[in-house]
Amino acid sequence: MPELESLNSNQAGSEVKTTYTSKEVLELGIPHKEPPPSPETCKYCGNPLYYEGIFFMNCIALWRRSEPQRCSCEKAVAYWKRHDAEEAQKQQEEEAAERDRQFNDKIRRLLKNSGIKKRFATRTFDTFIVNKKNKKAYAAALKYAEEFEINFSEGKGINFEGTYGTGKTHLAVAIALELMKKGKPVICKTSIDLLADIKKTYDRDSSYDEHQVMKVYKDVSLLIIDDLGKEQCTDWSMPIIYSILNDRYEEMKPTIITTNYNEDMLIQRLTPKGGDSSNIEAIISRLRETNTVITMVWDDYRSEN
Repeated sequence: MPELESLNSNQAGSEVKTTYTSKEVLELGIPHKEPPPSPETCKYCGNPLYYEGIFFMNCIALWRRSEPQRCSCEKAVAYWKRHDAEEAQKQQEEEAAERDRQFNDKIRRLLKNSGIKKRFATRTFDTFIVNKKNKKAYAAALKYAEEFEINFSEGKGINFEGTYGTGKTHLAVAIALELMKKGKPVICKTSIDLLADIKKTYDRDSSYDEHQVMKVYKDVSLLIIDDLGKEQCTDWSMPIIYSILNDRYEEMKPTIITTNYNEDMLIQRLTPKGGDSSNIEAIISRLRETNTVITMVWDDYRSEN
């Protein structure tokens, strides 16, 4: 066919064209295995919109039937710009959800669970008893959970500090449960349990090593350390806590802590006896930089029941 010979000669020495519209196929007389789909009409300007065919082995091997060519009129261009942005956002959200699912699977493999024990499984925002003393703390915790995507992107956390039985752990767990309902990877553990998980990797029959567990603590979307400072640190545990918190700070990963100690006392508790406190001082300073401090100092509500 003269048209096809001309087509092949024009392509010699240049980039080979692999797609043709149904209009081009008919005008150039390009062989095709199946009849071309009928063109559609632009809903904005009425121009015909042709389907494309894949040119292979000197013929149109198949037609792209999912959608015709896009119109270049102003309204169509604006529509497809919005459409593509929405589709890209949807794809990003689906990919993020899949990453979260995979990370939650990793938590279950390495740590068995998120760390929220049976007693705390009902410590939601709904079960928190709000009163005049704690209403600001409650509102701040709820807002943090509701705006977690923003807080996550900025690496912002919370320091719940104060006396025993004031609801610090309840609010921290409520945040965790709220995010876990949405599929977000969260680990919520006491500092003692966190260290115990790492010690387990030293057992001869352990399936995982210290690096794997440490990486989970460092990479999880939100790490909540309950009762930080409850156990006096040692020459082994202090570098572990420092490494986790420092990496999370540098990678802008949010961390929430609860503690019964003020800053000076916490530094003292986290410094090994006779050891250097400079690393811990740096970490506490960084937590102050990234975290909102919520002070909860009033009577133990448990003693009133």
